[in-house]
Amino acid sequence: MDLDIQIRYRSEIHNFPRDFLIPVLSQAKIYKRGTGYFSTSALVQLSVGLFEMAKNGGKIQLICSPELDKKDVEAIDYGYRTREEAISDAIIKGISEPVDFFEEERLNLIATLISEGRLDIKIAFMEDDNGFRLYHEKIAYFEDADGNKISYAGSANESANGLDGNFESIYTFCSWKDSSQIEAVEMAEMDFDNMWANQTSKLHVIPFPEIAVEKLLKYKKSAGVDWDIDVKEYGYKAFLKKKSQFNIPDGIILHDYQKDAVNNWVNFDYQGIFDMCTGSGKTYTALAAMIRFANDNDDKIAVFIVCPYIHLVSQWEEDVKEWCAVPIIIAHSKAKNDWKLEVRKAYKKFRRGDKPFVCLTTNDTFASDDMQMFVQRLDEKKKVLLIADEAHNFGSAHMINVMPWNIKSRIALSATIKRYMDKNGTGKIGEYFGKKCITYSLEQAITDGNLVHYEYHPVPVALTVYELEKYRELSRKLKKYVIVKNGKMKISDAGKPVIYERTRLLAGAENKIELLMKLFEDYKNDNNILVYCGATGVEDDKTGKVYRQVDYVTKKLQVDYQMSVKRFTAEEDLKDRENIKKYFSEGQYQVITAIKCLDEGVNIPGIKTAFIMSSSRNPKEFVQRRGRLLRKSRNKKKAVIYDFITLPRELDDTRPTDIEEDKTIIVGEVARMQEFGRLADNPEDSDYLINQIMEAYEYYFDAEEEMQRMEEYYGE
Repeated sequence: MDLDIQIRYRSEIHNFPRDFLIPVLSQAKIYKRGTGYFSTSALVQLSVGLFEMAKNGGKIQLICSPELDKKDVEAIDYGYRTREEAISDAIIKGISEPVDFFEEERLNLIATLISEGRLDIKIAFMEDDNGFRLYHEKIAYFEDADGNKISYAGSANESANGLDGNFESIYTFCSWKDSSQIEAVEMAEMDFDNMWANQTSKLHVIPFPEIAVEKLLKYKKSAGVDWDIDVKEYGYKAFLKKKSQFNIPDGIILHDYQKDAVNNWVNFDYQGIFDMCTGSGKTYTALAAMIRFANDNDDKIAVFIVCPYIHLVSQWEEDVKEWCAVPIIIAHSKAKNDWKLEVRKAYKKFRRGDKPFVCLTTNDTFASDDMQMFVQRLDEKKKVLLIADEAHNFGSAHMINVMPWNIKSRIALSATIKRYMDKNGTGKIGEYFGKKCITYSLEQAITDGNLVHYEYHPVPVALTVYELEKYRELSRKLKKYVIVKNGKMKISDAGKPVIYERTRLLAGAENKIELLMKLFEDYKNDNNILVYCGATGVEDDKTGKVYRQVDYVTKKLQVDYQMSVKRFTAEEDLKDRENIKKYFSEGQYQVITAIKCLDEGVNIPGIKTAFIMSSSRNPKEFVQRRGRLLRKSRNKKKAVIYDFITLPRELDDTRPTDIEEDKTIIVGEVARMQEFGRLADNPEDSDYLINQIMEAYEYYFDAEEEMQRMEEYYGE
């Protein structure tokens, strides 16, 4: 059956006829029902949904009980009346004249089905040494033309109030679900068939009284059945319209720019890039597109949401389960479920019957042979959607090799879709995902009030003499790896480790720790503070022991200022991270120290003050960091950012002739200051330091052009 059958239907949540009985009967060929008292009202209620079933040639078997009062039962027990006589009289008494046109037509259907042998009724009761008692069980069994079966057990009656008047509940079982449900369905069918054959212990089942049949047949009309009665009385077709399993949750209101992005994506044939700044609602925009895709394809879709990291999969899971009611498969190396088995089952159901599912996975797992075995076999004609979160990662050589071109509907999400020093990867992203459906900048988000304003304070930090000499030594070493490619000088791949070593040296500049502690004098009693550290080491002055910078800063703040500080790195598991975020938002942790795991996807909107000790020249990194710091939250009017600007030496000791050796440092730092400063509430602070740097070197340059040249030099 092409229906989404819930495990339970209860009056507080559901309308039993509308949500379950009518849709199921519309697809059933066999309907077996054991219920309570027989009456005209029960037959009228029984007819709801049967018009569609009757048109399809369905057959109904009904077992019910006569509605006997206490005197009738006593008369049978004491032998004053035969049970057949009492039952027959009770059944006749239960048949009353229809009260309106609709009841006339419903009884007409019942009479027609009886006359055609497609509705058969039997009477059940108990009679033993304890006397005559009534059958009052409620079970039902449905079967469609393909052999799919449903049964339920519960309190719903075919009576005047049983279906939609009383407070009722039922629990359902489906033959296409797990083994326990299959067993329950088969047991319900066996129980009913045994009753029908009068082979159930303690229970007597007899034919429906002929006199009652004759009375019911009088309601059959010579003009035939009006098959549209359900439509006329209940708007029956609306009942049959399947409720979508993909819906925007209550309380979620999309911005106009998000709606425009989805509309553009549809107009671009369900392909495109959502180039949206961090904090502007990329996730909700993508989920809204998923809803549109599902609605446009009658929910017969499969969705793959691919993220670079496991913690992002967890964040997506929290949202996705609110936006859809289909199987959600979590697939990654640390998943607790047997995701390979779940994907296999979902793949088969989707291939055979278009049963929808959503798979949340990581880039590595998506690229694995175990996942690609299913992904690459998906039929191009099937409605499959791929959503790539932080899609700049999809341009890596590893992901390019597994781009599923057979999946035609695609969304790329990124605040920085351009890959740093990788034109080929950036080009492949555009080739695969298509045009930009939206470009929503951080500047626009601040202007629209979707991100908070911020103050930007660049803080200059000079290298020590030793560090500067080491940096120059590494720069000289790099020259050994210069090659000529396409007529331009570049650093070969063999020289990349030297570049990384030079970057770590800048990140771990010795003077940064002392400056950080000095700045924290004004913040030691505050909270909602974030410190971004570099992936580098720091030597303890007293012991000579080398610590990771993030560990050293964490310990230093804890010991020197007695602050509550928690580290947030790749070493903390998902549960620890959720607890850290929770306690940080509640003020129990004053400071979070982090390295790169906050650069992509992690949402901690409560951050008010940030100290950025380390930044690369990569715009992706610092643009994402800034957007993450500007997320709105309760009691947060603006953010304050302290950015450590690494300089080769103190500006007072700088000579113009130093520019050639120092350019690789200052260009990247100036470019970042320009980007951060232009949207800050205090751009004069960054402008002042930039001017000081250029005057010290007597070198005035366009940072964007210089960065472009350096990018071409250090790699594509």
